[in-house]
Amino acid sequence: LEVSRAESIRIDGMLIAEAMSSIIGQSIRFDELHPSDEGQERVEGDRAKYGVVQKNSERKRTKTKKHRAKKKPLTLDPDAEYVSDAEDSFDSGDVSSHGDSLESDGSSSCSSNSSWGEDSLEPYVMDDDEEDLRRVRRPRSLRECFAYLIENENETLAYDKHESALMELPAMVSSRPLDLVDMTPTLVRILLHMEDKFNMENFVQMKMDSLMAFAVHAPIETCLHLVNEIGENVSLGTRLEALTVLGGMAQELSGLSELRNRQELQSKQRESQLPNNVDEIAMSSKLQRSLNLYNNPNVSSRSNDLEESPQSTSNVSKTRRWRRPRTTAITVTNRFGPIAAQMMYSLFAFISRTKSEESIWGGPLGEKFLSEFLRTLSIMLDCSRTYPGNSVHVMAQDLFELAWSFHDAQSSEVRYAVLAAMGTSISLVPVEFLMRVGHFIGEGDISSEWISFLEKCGFSDPDTDCRALALMIIGTIAETDHNRISM
Repeated sequence: LEVSRAESIRIDGMLIAEAMSSIIGQSIRFDELHPSDEGQERVEGDRAKYGVVQKNSERKRTKTKKHRAKKKPLTLDPDAEYVSDAEDSFDSGDVSSHGDSLESDGSSSCSSNSSWGEDSLEPYVMDDDEEDLRRVRRPRSLRECFAYLIENENETLAYDKHESALMELPAMVSSRPLDLVDMTPTLVRILLHMEDKFNMENFVQMKMDSLMAFAVHAPIETCLHLVNEIGENVSLGTRLEALTVLGGMAQELSGLSELRNRQELQSKQRESQLPNNVDEIAMSSKLQRSLNLYNNPNVSSRSNDLEESPQSTSNVSKTRRWRRPRTTAITVTNRFGPIAAQMMYSLFAFISRTKSEESIWGGPLGEKFLSEFLRTLSIMLDCSRTYPGNSVHVMAQDLFELAWSFHDAQSSEVRYAVLAAMGTSISLVPVEFLMRVGHFIGEGDISSEWISFLEKCGFSDPDTDCRALALMIIGTIAETDHNRISM
């Protein structure tokens, strides 16, 4: 073999063989290592002849021993799976290349002992939240969110902390932690007055989602704190944002938002089930004449279709009915009804307490705030109408009287909000209240100050929306009066 041609390697092999033979109980002796007396002179002559070779071999042996002394001892596990070099690394016939690799790389023996099986390959985690890539740690409690939100804007990680807190608050509040009630006023105040100082992406949406999470899961605490905040020395935008949260809270708790979403989903599913050729409607000639659709190009006669394709009679149902398909009834739970009175009367108490403050109700800003205030009360009353009980009728009467006190406002926005509040209240107040306030005289003959206001708005108001809303309220009152007389 080419590996054993070097004299130093061959002599080392013979020495190792002699040493191992004594261990296993046999005796091996190489004459080349132990020459006889008769050939001593021949061997000495050969050594003198090849003295250079001996010196070179001894020098190589010294270098080899030094190299072996520098190697670290190899630790092998006796229980590890054995992997054959001949099976995994190379063919048995290519021994020369294996010898070259041993000489060039002394660490190949270590790599031959390592195993690469399927068990050693770890799969990539697809749902990794990349927590290790975050610049700041994800907040785990409401107190940590509070610490993140009050971080000074001049700090290096202020942007990351604010964003992380806004992203985690909705889910954290939805889990209803133990300190939710205690931390709600503090966090609601911080969120309400928080400004976008870093030009953060989706800042307004994340801020509103966090406020709505507190409003839904801690409604009473959130409502009382927001009512106190709008009475402080704050801007109009902050007051309007607080009213938006109160109105959205009423719609979310009453189930109106969920009801709209489910109805939209149901309508989309119904439209997807319609046939593709809905533009061409096939009906009988008698039905076309009754609906004045005889000359409509989009409507084809069923008799003509049957004459053109007699085989289609089996595909046409004889019991086809021209009506909308049946839909499943959608029911939701009104969670706003039990707390509607407490929330609405907190707003009533606020306007009664601050009605003389010009900073809140005076000027164009006050008119804008008043219109949104009345609209929020109308939303709350409408969201509580499906809850059983007599409290909704009392709240409707109080809202009607409050709205009527602003009927002579010069702003069209305030008049529209007054009409909306009156229209919402009229559909919920008892008939006795309308008779006492409106003075019903005869059939449809109503003479009162607020009815005259409705008629004036319905026919001569400069705002188009106010005219349409006033006429609709008048129609509702006339229908109520007609039903009372017919009874």
